[in-house]
Amino acid sequence: MRSLFTYSNILFLAALTLTAPVDVLPDNPHYSYRVPNTPISLILIRVHQHPIERAALFRTIFNTQQALRRQLSIEGNRWLDVDDDPYQVDDKRSGKCMIGMKSVHPGGSDGERLTYKDVLDVMQGLWDVLYLGRNGYNTIYQINNGTVLVGHGKIIVGNV
Repeated sequence: MRSLFTYSNILFLAALTLTAPVDVLPDNPHYSYRVPNTPISLILIRVHQHPIERAALFRTIFNTQQALRRQLSIEGNRWLDVDDDPYQVDDKRSGKCMIGMKSVHPGGSDGERLTYKDVLDVMQGLWDVLYLGRNGYNTIYQINNGTVLVGHGKIIVGNV
């Protein structure tokens, strides 16, 4: 399994938000989480001690899950469209939460790309770890589908 924490991936994660640099410290809390009943697992590292407003975290994840479920019921599962990779959502109401994720190779090798179902599964993992687990801080994460690294992302205070 390849690691998220290569120089080029750290640069992507820093550029993803355009609002805050990635400040990964060796003692930052990190979590490994397998999303139940899915092949998706996440490795998450807290990058700042700034909490994300709990209501904004709730709205952003919940509304994104609802939109993805509607889309999947209408169109079925497929690879992320070019316009959706990187996939970015934010709390339009307050601008206090942004979630972004990107395939390892957008438009490339099928094994190293995110599908819309993968994004929904990642949202469930973020819900479980960050919202239910009360770990709602600026976080970078690696997305694995089984043993294959398919993407990486970031959740921060801010908006797209």
